[in-house]
Amino acid sequence: MKYNVKFSPEVRKDKAGNRIINNVPIFADIRFGGGRMFYFTGYRIDIDNFDTDTQQAKKNTTGREGSRPVQYNIINKRLTAIRATLDLHFANVDTTTKDEVKALLNKVCRKPEKKVDQPDDLTFFGLFDKYIKDEVSAGSRPIMKTVFNHWKQYEEKRNIKLTFEVVTVDVLKDFEKYLVSESEKSVKGKTVKAPKGKNTVIRIMKNTRAFWNYARKKVDIKYPFGEGYSIPAETYVKPIYITTDERNLLFHATLPNERLSRVRDLFVFQCLIGARVGDMVNLKKSNIQNGVLSYIPRKTKGKDETEATVPLHAMAIEILNRYDIPDGSLLPFISDQRYNVYIKELFEVVGLTRVATRTHPRTKKEEQVRLCDIASSHMARRAFVGNLYGKVDNGIISSMSGHVPGSKAFTRYYAVSSDLQVEAINKL
Repeated sequence: MKYNVKFSPEVRKDKAGNRIINNVPIFADIRFGGGRMFYFTGYRIDIDNFDTDTQQAKKNTTGREGSRPVQYNIINKRLTAIRATLDLHFANVDTTTKDEVKALLNKVCRKPEKKVDQPDDLTFFGLFDKYIKDEVSAGSRPIMKTVFNHWKQYEEKRNIKLTFEVVTVDVLKDFEKYLVSESEKSVKGKTVKAPKGKNTVIRIMKNTRAFWNYARKKVDIKYPFGEGYSIPAETYVKPIYITTDERNLLFHATLPNERLSRVRDLFVFQCLIGARVGDMVNLKKSNIQNGVLSYIPRKTKGKDETEATVPLHAMAIEILNRYDIPDGSLLPFISDQRYNVYIKELFEVVGLTRVATRTHPRTKKEEQVRLCDIASSHMARRAFVGNLYGKVDNGIISSMSGHVPGSKAFTRYYAVSSDLQVEAINKL
């Protein structure tokens, strides 16, 4: 059977359109039976070190096999062996397939045959991905995807291949340690360390357990949660938020530039509707009917959907009247990261620098911090709930904040004041 083979470095270009000339894969371009296949020889080489006429590495040069340097004669020996194997194979067949040719060359290049494992959708990550797509609500999907990514990063950091058999009690404990000290995130395209606080780690482990409970219904696997590994309860401290007077100070402040003015409008508006920042950015003018804002919080979508309805405060209406955005958005939102950075700057500029006592999220030690140093978008949501707590029924507050009835999370947003305690005692 006739065939032809040609060895050459792969032609590839960078993002600027320039040809890549260093550490380029050497491919065998094989044509037979009217078809064509490319086979990676296992070696890489700089373009200048390869002779396209002889189709071999130049004398006294080196290439690479993975990260290991390889001398020119070793590279050429493999190329010769590939050609000889192809000569013998095609001389003795009338027909063949690409898979048959590939299998022969894998033996020459000593490439391991790909192990046939479980179907992709039954592997650890395959089933995890299926779980996120098929079982997790749209609102919770980004959170679960983050948990998925933490496991991916852990696999890479520990240089292991995660399977259901590999994930034991010891691995769960080590994964927890990794989250506390070594986990990472991307900031402006760069990967940086992002150690997690105790409650964040607990939530990640609970979400992992939820996936495991799903997976054990699909495949026969061990259950590492239980006697050997238990997830502790989350602990929450007194929430810190601004008062209505401080909110009004922000609203009436004269600010040095338009950037901070817009951030102020975003933050005060959020204080007046109590929405999570992820919900607020998606609000449109169509969400408002007869002076009432209504929307379905992202966290409840696909589950027990709870509509949040908020009559608009006069201050909120005044803020909205300052903007007319062509796409129908309520306000000119910026990225979450910049929003949180600018909120801290805004607080300092207007003088919201009072000192508050808090428990550090990771060390759990008590510390004194300035309000402007810990301000964030979530403080606006806490301000909405906290400033209403004790003044109206909790059911009314949760109907506007989007908490589901009986939500444990609701208690994280308010502090019981001494005045309310005294009022309660007086009713005895």
